Amino acid sequence: MTGASVVLVGVRGFGAVHLANVRRLQAAGAVRLTGLVDPLVVDVDAVGAPLFPSLGDAFAGVGVPDIVIAAVPIPVHATAAAEALRAGADVLLEKPPFARMADFETLLAVQRETGRVVQVGFQSLGSHVLDDLDVDRFGIGPVRHVRAMGTWVRRAAYWKRSPWAGRRSLDGVDVVDGVVTNPLAHAVATALRIAGVQRVEDVERVDVDAYRANAIDADDTTALRIVPAPLDADRPTVSAALTLAASGPADAAPVVEVVGDRGTVSFRYTTDEVVGPDGAVTPGTRTDLLENLLAHRADGVPLLVPLDSTGAFMRVVEAMRTAPEPTRIEPRFVEVVGTGDDAHPVVQDVERWVRAAADLDGTFVDAGAPWASAARDAVVATAGAGPLLVLQDGAGTTPSSSPRPFLHPVRTLGGVELTARRPADHDWHLGLGFTVADVDGTNTWGGGTYVHGRGYVDQDDHGRQRLDDLERDADSITASLTWVDRDGADQLREVRTMRSRPLDGDCWLLDLSTSLEPVGDRPVTLGSPGSNGRVRAGYGGWFWRFPPCSGVEVSTADADGEDAVLGTRAPWVRWAADFAGTPGAIGPATILLTSSAPDPWFVRATDYPGIGTAVAWEQPVTVSPGDPFVRSLRGVVADGRRPAAALLRHLA
Repeated sequence: MTGASVVLVGVRGFGAVHLANVRRLQAAGAVRLTGLVDPLVVDVDAVGAPLFPSLGDAFAGVGVPDIVIAAVPIPVHATAAAEALRAGADVLLEKPPFARMADFETLLAVQRETGRVVQVGFQSLGSHVLDDLDVDRFGIGPVRHVRAMGTWVRRAAYWKRSPWAGRRSLDGVDVVDGVVTNPLAHAVATALRIAGVQRVEDVERVDVDAYRANAIDADDTTALRIVPAPLDADRPTVSAALTLAASGPADAAPVVEVVGDRGTVSFRYTTDEVVGPDGAVTPGTRTDLLENLLAHRADGVPLLVPLDSTGAFMRVVEAMRTAPEPTRIEPRFVEVVGTGDDAHPVVQDVERWVRAAADLDGTFVDAGAPWASAARDAVVATAGAGPLLVLQDGAGTTPSSSPRPFLHPVRTLGGVELTARRPADHDWHLGLGFTVADVDGTNTWGGGTYVHGRGYVDQDDHGRQRLDDLERDADSITASLTWVDRDGADQLREVRTMRSRPLDGDCWLLDLSTSLEPVGDRPVTLGSPGSNGRVRAGYGGWFWRFPPCSGVEVSTADADGEDAVLGTRAPWVRWAADFAGTPGAIGPATILLTSSAPDPWFVRATDYPGIGTAVAWEQPVTVSPGDPFVRSLRGVVADGRRPAAALLRHLA
């Protein structure tokens, strides 16, 4: 057989599309498929090509090919591409190139070192229409704005397709799998290409306005403003307004609008069609990126999507990676359509707001979408070297998640992060703090309100905690707070103290204390789902939400495991695990806590990782004027997995 030899890494998902394309080119004599790599596939109709569990095994079995096509999960793009380049192959790398700018820069260096090339799989950039737009064949005059718009539907099954789907990170590794960086990445990349904004240095800044209607970590509805550099360059502005929570159809054609002084041209990049200023539709064609790579190897034809030309797109990816977690769209603005794997959220009037944001070359906040918010958390105090405790004001919390100050991140001395903020499963879980689910009928916990016989119900009954004053020194923070009820009236005054003190080389002492009093002369009742009828779910009090954990050990002196510890009134509780939250801040750690009162311990390890005290486990408690309600926690926070006895000695 003739033609360049090819090994395809990844035969499922979009890899199946690459496989079909390779078969087409093999039938034409342009390539030879010498191997397939996929550790999860045991049998495939591969036109005679052998199947291997790893790229290294393929190289050992059939030799290094001319081209490696890498259709692998986003977190392993960098390692797969580098391995192929160093072995001596050229690479067709599926989009998005990487989840972090550092990997992009590293692979550029590997490419220079090896003399091989990388073509990035933005198929839309093979369209011949792009050349027509560049020379203004449609007479719209100088281009001022380039706007990407996409309104797709992605059902529940889409987010279950792989462990990394919809994740910002997985097991401490960056993923950044959201609407901007993956399903509608072509819209952004195409807009950047049309605007002539391609390399890292072409971007001055990226403004991110990101949201989620699905219970995912990453974004599914986002608007971007990409400001070209230098600011005085004669380049158009670039914006994108994208959603995966539209009303349908599921794959409505995304559009990139090119706005000139004398008119607008629309490019439907999925079908290579251009709609001119007069409404006439002109069909286009495109060059297959693998064929272009073959032509580059044979005759030096320029690559259509060389790696360095995706630097501007990587600036967008890096902005998404480092931005705060997407804001949860309030349930009242979301309708869930369908059931089971076919279920999908529809954001109220989202198509209208995509259009409005694009018209402003701005964000959903600029457009005035009722579910959009520019509020973000602010750090208001820190304590301990590192720091160990960081107090955030909670301003970025939506009303139905009960805004309140909280500690995040809380770290070990070794830098392992021990808190999660607004995780996808419970947006209202905010690091480490003190709150309860029912304060005289006000939900200060966040999320649905438990109604006996009905379960959790979304109600307009949420309160908030207002930060009034702060005192701080190197190792402690004292916050004066007011709890505000569902109608905006002050309910409780709180003084909350948070202290840290190093103990030895790998652990430190945590002290938390709160004192609550009614604002007026009437008592205030604190309740919980447990006091309202839900068995073994009387959470509320001090609550510590952990990031993803593996190998969880939760125990008291007399009980081991979640079921055994839940609801016990033990003098101490220990939690040890491998914490895998923020990349670069992961590892094993142990927390041992004691409480000033015999409140039951509330723990979750299976559904999500978290631990706390339950001040109203089965019965409500009353906070009376002149009689402060006080609850304190003391604990040892240690790097590594430590036995309880070693940590208890520090508390003695």
